Order: sequence, then structure tokens, then C-alpha cells
Amino acid sequence: MSAKPVVFRYSYYDAIIVFCGLLNISFLLWTFLAFPSLPWWAVGLSFFVLAWAYCWNLQCISHNFIHNPFFNNVWLNRVFGVLETLCIGMPHQLYHHYHLNHHAGDNDAKGPDGTTRDWSSIYRYGKGDAPEGFWRYCLLSFFRVEITPVIRVCIRHGRAHVLQTIVETIVLAAFWLTMLAVSWRYFVYFYLPSFFLGWVLSYAEGYLEHYGAQPGNPFANSVSSYYWLYNFLWFNNGYHQEHHWDPKMHWTRMKELSQRIRPYMEANQTRILRGPHLTGLIEDCFKGTCGERSVKPADNVG
Repeated sequence: MSAKPVVFRYSYYDAIIVFCGLLNISFLLWTFLAFPSLPWWAVGLSFFVLAWAYCWNLQCISHNFIHNPFFNNVWLNRVFGVLETLCIGMPHQLYHHYHLNHHAGDNDAKGPDGTTRDWSSIYRYGKGDAPEGFWRYCLLSFFRVEITPVIRVCIRHGRAHVLQTIVETIVLAAFWLTMLAVSWRYFVYFYLPSFFLGWVLSYAEGYLEHYGAQPGNPFANSVSSYYWLYNFLWFNNGYHQEHHWDPKMHWTRMKELSQRIRPYMEANQTRILRGPHLTGLIEDCFKGTCGERSVKPADNVG
């Protein structure tokens, strides 16, 4: 019988994700400190690596930390939340509640009130029953984040959540002011564009994790990918339908969950991609099914 982790709440394997988070913030700080002396090609390469890191962190590190906080010690989780704040460029506690709202609505279609419960649903700003166009969703979603409702949810969760948000906000503001004071060119020409591009990539992945799915069907409201390299690098994030079925299932156990609910997924024709989620539109184009899709009925629920 394996020993119970002392530092980590669920699994020693979370040490890998924590290490990746430390690499992420280290690379961000390195680009800041080395920016004045970097040749143009290194600046360009670092820009795209950092943009990709935002997407990767949001989809993997931050995502897993939200659903299964890594540490037994509450203060270690709070410190890691501050570190993640710097990595993703917004107070992590607010992103925590924003993402949990996504699971509360499960990328739902519009209801009788003409809107969705999920603030980030691909149907929220779509025409009629169709999802919003891919590029419009990816490029505009960052500016549509409904901060006031997220703050209200945070307040409802109590004093600890509010204090964590305040600390993260102060640390992030200090970080930004320091960058502006030391190198405003870095902040304006490197940090902000890579930050925005990273979030665009993350919204793109989020879109394709649900595009072509069946809103309202708990066995088919998301899209999965079992491509081995993608799941190796993305900490099994490809098992997205499985994740929506049980958001608290640890990332190391997604294959086990997939085998358990596979008969229901097959019965409900859950969409499965051959490659990573970001290749979803390419797969559709080869099949001749590019473009917007209408909502599929949530039938055949087993």
C-alpha cells in the first residue's frame, strides 16, 4: 500500500505540476530581466514561448489547482495561488470562481431568458441556437469577462476568499508597476501582447473543447481527445468529457474514469478528436464540416 502524501493532498505527481508552475514564473521573470540584452530573434522566440505558456498554464496548472488544490497546508495553497496570479496575469481567486461557473453551466445553450448560465459558453453570444463564430469568440472573450458577478461570487464564499483576492490583486499590481518603472517598453511591447495572445489561445482551446458537443447532455456536453502526446504534456486535459462528468477526479485517474463511463459516451455519440483540441477545426475542414453548428438535442442520456 502506498504511503499517504504528507505535503501533497492528493498525489506526489502534483509535484510535477508545481515544478512546471515554478518554471513558468521563472521564464517570465527571465524575459523581463534579460529583455534589454536579448537579440531580436531571442525576443521573438521568447514572445511565442511565453504566449504558449499562458495557454498551457490556464489549461493545465491553474486548471488542476482549481479543482484539486495541491497541498495539505492551506498556506502553501495560498502562496501557490499568488504565484499563479503572476503566471496567468489576473487574480487567481477570481479565475477560480470564473472557471467553476463554467462547470456550473457546462457550456449550456441559451435558456428562456436568452442567455446562458455559463459566462464562457460558446453559445452565449451566438446567433440563435448556434455557437458564436470561432475567431469572434477567441478575440473578444477576454474583454467580456464579467468581473462584477465574479467578485460577488467571491464575496459570497467568505472572508478568506476575499482576502486572498485582495492579496493577489496587490501583488499583481506591484508586479505590473515594477515592470513599467524598470522597462515600460517590455511591458507595452512584450508583456501585454504575449499575455493577450496567451489568453486568446486558451479561449481557442476552450472553444474546441465544446464545439460540436451536445449542451445539456452530461455524457456528451464536451469533446475529448485521447492523443497520447497531448495528454502527456497537458496532464490528461484531453479527457475533457470525462472531466466535465466528474470535475473533482484527479488528473492521474482520468483513464480510469474514461473506461468507466465509456459505454455511456458511446451511446450518446460523444465527439472524440484524433489530435489535440486546438486541431479540432482542422479536422472539421478535412471532413467538410467547417462553420457554425446548431445545438444538438440532449437525448439518449444513459
